[in-house]
Amino acid sequence: SRACRRDREGILPRRPGHSGEANPLRLSATTPQAGPLPDPVAKLRFTSGFPGIQTGYYTRLTLRLLAKAYPRICPDCKVPMTVPVARRETVGRCPECHRQTSLTAGTPLHHFKLPLWVFGYLLSEAVTVFPQLMSAAQIRRRLGVSKSTSLLLKRRLQLFLTDLMPVIKDRMSAELADEWKGLVLPTKGDVSEAVAARPVVHMDTLAMFSATQRANGGRARHRHSGQTASIYLTEKVAEERGKFQIGTLVHTIALKGGPVVLDSVSGVAQKNVQPLLSFLPEQTPTFTDDGYPWLTRYNRNHRAVNHSARAKDKKRNVWARNRWSRDGVHNQVAEGTQRIVKASFLAAYGYFNPRYSQLYLNEYSALKGVRVYSLESLLERPFVGNVDHR
Repeated sequence: SRACRRDREGILPRRPGHSGEANPLRLSATTPQAGPLPDPVAKLRFTSGFPGIQTGYYTRLTLRLLAKAYPRICPDCKVPMTVPVARRETVGRCPECHRQTSLTAGTPLHHFKLPLWVFGYLLSEAVTVFPQLMSAAQIRRRLGVSKSTSLLLKRRLQLFLTDLMPVIKDRMSAELADEWKGLVLPTKGDVSEAVAARPVVHMDTLAMFSATQRANGGRARHRHSGQTASIYLTEKVAEERGKFQIGTLVHTIALKGGPVVLDSVSGVAQKNVQPLLSFLPEQTPTFTDDGYPWLTRYNRNHRAVNHSARAKDKKRNVWARNRWSRDGVHNQVAEGTQRIVKASFLAAYGYFNPRYSQLYLNEYSALKGVRVYSLESLLERPFVGNVDHR
């Protein structure tokens, strides 16, 4: 019979598991215990194509992420709905009133049709290969899925990491507040001793995928004037192509040996940058270049270095030797981070639309935060703001 053939091929078991199975929602991802009950034939057939992947481990990892980040609470019993439902890995049940709910609805895995181990596997691989990034084309080659499916998997991963960014910012803010409680940098002289072995905020901007001379039809790539690359096309070329912005301007907030926060901005004016600093504690020591002249009015611990400083002896050199670091003030951490960011993005994507730039930047920032703080510590509090309780 048809059922016997499936049983003989090892695709569909004859009998479902019993209710006494171990609960994967209460297990650590590293615990080598039994996972959830088997899913329908289509998912089992898809999973059978990956015999070298520990699908049970990654399934438990995904369920643990959902339970910690997007917990389901029974509206009547007020207890977590953590009991698994046979042959339905995306459904949880209340242990008291047996009400059932979807574990993925209202989360980045909403309407997830693939087995749950796929998401845990991709997240684990993304953290492992960082600072290299996984593109949708790489996901397609690894899993053998279609182009649209791989792009959707990439978006789901980016949305989950975007939800993780507020937690990373809170951890950064708490660390900075503990280190710099009531401390003030000297107004004059060398500040190296005051900031030694302490986290200092370094900020800078990066033009990602700037408009080259070739993209501008042979015209100069600079917009109007200035020495930096522009993310905008010239007005004449923009009218011909129907678009003005071609690149992405990235604002960088970085700590040495710590996390990084990348934001897509339209300019470096105060109205564009100041809202991005709201999560930082007041009077946090901040090192920048001369592109933030307004910051000193709000932060007495702000210090800047002039990258355009000229040498006193112009016969021997045009630029001053201390234009990168002066009196212990520099923003080399931000610039070094931007060098890695640019190399990683060019290697993985080549180009992405500025409309979706914040998703890609959040992906990089969150993966860096996971490497610094670990995913287990970041998921101590849930992302209740994005859960659809209906």
